[in-house]
Amino acid sequence: MMLYTILSMVITFCFDFAAIYAFNIFYRKRPQNRELSVIEANGSYVPPAENNMNNYPSIMPSKGGAEAFNYLGVLFYAVLIILSITIFLTVFLLLTRKTVLYLQEISGALEKISEGHFETRVPVRYNDEFSIIADNINCMTMDLEYLKKSEQAAEKKKNELITNVAHDLRTPLTSIIGYLDILNTHPELTEEKKKTYIQIAYNKAEKLKTLIEDLFSFTKLTYGQMPLKFSKIDLVKLLEQEIDEFYPYFTENHLVCELHTDTPAAPVMADSTLLARAFENLISNAIKYGKDGKIVYVDISHDETFVTAAIKNYGLVIPQKDLPLIFDKFYRVEHSREETLGGTGLGLSIAKAIVESHKGIITAQSSLEGTVFKVSLPLISKETNLKG
Repeated sequence: MMLYTILSMVITFCFDFAAIYAFNIFYRKRPQNRELSVIEANGSYVPPAENNMNNYPSIMPSKGGAEAFNYLGVLFYAVLIILSITIFLTVFLLLTRKTVLYLQEISGALEKISEGHFETRVPVRYNDEFSIIADNINCMTMDLEYLKKSEQAAEKKKNELITNVAHDLRTPLTSIIGYLDILNTHPELTEEKKKTYIQIAYNKAEKLKTLIEDLFSFTKLTYGQMPLKFSKIDLVKLLEQEIDEFYPYFTENHLVCELHTDTPAAPVMADSTLLARAFENLISNAIKYGKDGKIVYVDISHDETFVTAAIKNYGLVIPQKDLPLIFDKFYRVEHSREETLGGTGLGLSIAKAIVESHKGIITAQSSLEGTVFKVSLPLISKETNLKG
């Protein structure tokens, strides 16, 4: 805009200069203002004598000529001022016409954005300050659109969370109330029946307790409210211990677990309690959904920077559409909602949160060749190991 203003002023100044120059030439050529020479009758020029002013005709305008000069000058400059302003404005508007239209376009886009249409974009047409403004507006609207979508996604997840929590809390609670009501209203029940109903109510209460504990744990891990107590641990020994503790469950479900490792030790910095819980969830998941496969493999491999533990079972295949979602809280594949299989829906979410809090990576793959969960954790460097 500054450039257009200066250019308009230059054009206007040139016009003014040309107009004043033309006016001066025109005025000098008028007869009453022309200097008269002394001419003899025969037409020859006679120069005036030095210091003899009488030889010159008077070149001063008469009283009437001066008044005419003043009138014409005032009129000329008045018209010149009006024309200058008109020319300046005309040139300025012609030069800025595209810019004004562009500003109107930007203004219209801002009006739409203010109404909540964050998908609106301002075209970047030129290479000036207004194009920079348009580009900044586009960046702002993209951020606003992202925030809006994130807020909508968060709202959707919150509603799903409330629905799932209500469902999973209500199911065991309804059973507990039902069996306790039977015990309270049917005193004629045999002792064996009473013990059976009490045991069922107790199991449902335990399930309810587990769900609540998992929910609190997941919330604390997700929002960083659970302090981590890091220490040096050997991942190979940790998994060996986990497999030994799960031996009764493997036997109960007619499963065999085999551990394979390419290294005798894999030192990592971790919170041993939380990391053990992550692998407990993964092994428990392999037992629940791998019963038909008869075997569970735990393979440990390593490179220079990471150690990877892969837990593989040959049971139910996870559909490909469900794989990207299985680590979401309360997400469960359809067959996992069966009473005999379904857990709290938080086991894998908790495992993922724990692994990521240790700067690790957890992935899942599933096909007819088996379902495998891989956990990769950073190894302690040799220099750190020597210092330790």
